[in-house]
Formats: sequence, C-alpha cells, structure tokens
Amino acid sequence: MFLFIPQLLIVLSLAGIILIVLRRTPELRFPVPVLVKNLEGFLQKWTALGFEKLWLFVLEVKEISKKTKPLGFLPKSLPKLHLPGRPRLNMSSFTGPKPGTAEFFIKQGEKSLAAGDHYNAEQNFIRAIKKEPQSEQAFAYLGKLYLGQDKIREAIETFRFLVKHHPDKGHYHASLGQAFHNSKQYDKAIAAHERAIELDPNNPRRYLNLGMTLEAKKHLEEAILNYRKAVDLDGDNTHYVMILSEALAKKGDKDEAEILLEKILMVEPTNQHAREKLMSLKY
Repeated sequence: MFLFIPQLLIVLSLAGIILIVLRRTPELRFPVPVLVKNLEGFLQKWTALGFEKLWLFVLEVKEISKKTKPLGFLPKSLPKLHLPGRPRLNMSSFTGPKPGTAEFFIKQGEKSLAAGDHYNAEQNFIRAIKKEPQSEQAFAYLGKLYLGQDKIREAIETFRFLVKHHPDKGHYHASLGQAFHNSKQYDKAIAAHERAIELDPNNPRRYLNLGMTLEAKKHLEEAILNYRKAVDLDGDNTHYVMILSEALAKKGDKDEAEILLEKILMVEPTNQHAREKLMSLKY
C-alpha cells in the first residue's frame, strides 16, 4: 500500500533540483518575472513542508507496524477446491435383465400376463425354470396361472414343489389347499388349509378357505366356526359377513342371518345381492 512513496520523493526531488539550477544559471540574460519568483518560493516552501509531512507519516507508519502483528499468518496461496465428480450412471439399470436369463423370461411372462396372453406367459415361466430350476418366483407365477385356468393337476404339482422347498410360507399351503379343493380332494385341502392357519393365524382369508372346504364336505357347523373367526378378524369385510349369513341361513338361524344382512346394507346400501337375500328370508 506504500509503493507510491518512493515515486513521490523522486518527483519532489526533481522539482527542487530544477528550480535550483534555473536560479543559479549565469547564462540567463533576462530578468525573472515576479510570477516565476513567487512560484519558486511557493515550491520551495511546500517542498520543505511536504518532506516534513512525509517524514512524519513514515515515522507514524513504523510505529504502528511495531504494535501490529505481522500478516505472516495469512496463507500464501489458497488450497485447491476439490469438487465432487459427476456420478456415473449405471446403464444396466435402464436396460433391464440380460436376455436369455431366468429374470428376463420372468419379466416377459409378467408382460404377457398383463396383456392377457396366458399361453406366452406360461411358456416364459417354463423357460425361466429351465434356466433356473429352483426359481421360486417362476414357480409361484406358474402355479397361480394354472390355478386361475383351472389346470388342477398342474397347479397341484407346482404348489407341492413350492411347499416342499418353502414349507414356512403359508400362502403356498393355502394355494395348494385351493387346488385340492377344486379337485374335490377335500381331506387334503383341509390339511393344507390347517397348515396355512398354523403359519398365519391372523389372516382371516385362511379361515374362510378352510370353512368353505368344510362346508363343501357337509361339515356346516365347523364351517360356521371358521367363518365367524374370519369375521372377527375382519368385520368390515362384507364378503365375509355375507358368507357367514348364508351359512347361518342354511343351518336355520334366520334371525342372525337377517341381522348380518342388515349390517351389510347399513354399510353398503346399494348391495343388491344382500337386499335380495334379506327379502327372501323375510318373505
């Protein structure tokens, strides 16, 4: 900040030297005008005053510098900024599974199912199983497809495989029970549903399935007990309440059946099926 001081000293020194030379040069034959004399005196006066002020300023700066901590603590250069690099995109996440793999055929099967193309869905799930013989997902899709198409024998074999390799998953036992029920093998269906309940005792659907199999086997009392259990677990499900009401009506408990139907109509006033059942019981 004090770089201008040497330059100022040089300028003032040169001005003083020039004035001295002009004043003492004998070759000058003309008289010096009054204005020049006044200028000479002015410059001499202010030059001396300027040197005095400048010297006082320098002394003051030195005194302040002694009392001030040096600026050596400041870094000579700033550290380089390390900006995070641009993340690399994993293009494999956009391209999907590799063609020819079990996962690829499962995805193709899912697309076929969504489009209602059951034949190609089945073929893709079978291809997935050929690539990965223990693929739980492919077997589960295939079993569900067979059950929906009423291919009973294929469904039973598929869910038997799943139950064997995944014995702790209740929904596979329930699906196997449904396949046995559809083939009228009620004893086997009951055993499968009971195992599903053991694995998942808080699932109302498991009790409903067991009740329907018991009712199909003409065990109405036992069926009603299971229907009640389903309603206890999910009383807001009007489908469960309707099945219990119909079973009670078959048994002859018309009063309780009517109460349940009225309950359904309070929740669903436009439920035409419940209204017709109620009218048939009353009249």
